[in-house]
Amino acid sequence: MKFFRFLAFALALMLPASVALAQEGAVSASERLAQPGEKHAWLEPLIGNWSVEMLIYPGPGNAPIVIPGMSAKREWILGKRYLREELRGATADKPVMRVGTMGFNRLENRFELVTVDAYEPGQMIYAGREDAQPNSISVYGESTEAGMGKEPTGRKRSLRFAFEIASKDANIQKIFVRYPGGEEFLFVEQRFTRVP
Repeated sequence: MKFFRFLAFALALMLPASVALAQEGAVSASERLAQPGEKHAWLEPLIGNWSVEMLIYPGPGNAPIVIPGMSAKREWILGKRYLREELRGATADKPVMRVGTMGFNRLENRFELVTVDAYEPGQMIYAGREDAQPNSISVYGESTEAGMGKEPTGRKRSLRFAFEIASKDANIQKIFVRYPGGEEFLFVEQRFTRVP
């Protein structure tokens, strides 16, 4: 009789765990991995409204062209799964605009960024590596350069898009470029300052 009481007691202890496992098993891997996780929270300091100063470096060692007076809005979308950024401003003769989405892919264990802007003929697609830190996230991509002349240059280039988070009120985005056989150099720097 004692044995059966012990068995009933043991089964009663195991039942909640069995139910929890059954419920967890009902959730697909896609559903589970699509949920925001710890590394999504690393993007939280980037959320908000920002004034932006943009510096464009025409080439290695050259003085930057400064474009002041830009603004950006960053917000969470899809239940804090992705950060959406809209950057706006103007040069002397043309509007400047970029829209991007960034998130952390829990299956591939990497940050991912997709941007479109008014200057590139296609989407820019970047994927992270294992070098990300809470205040320093880099994502990497490749593209074919159209260039500023009348005909496309067609040059291949490697890109690194780096986020440097100094505080909840200031961060910097940098875009580095490297052409085959050359060294990586800073091409664009965008300095974000939070506005109320």
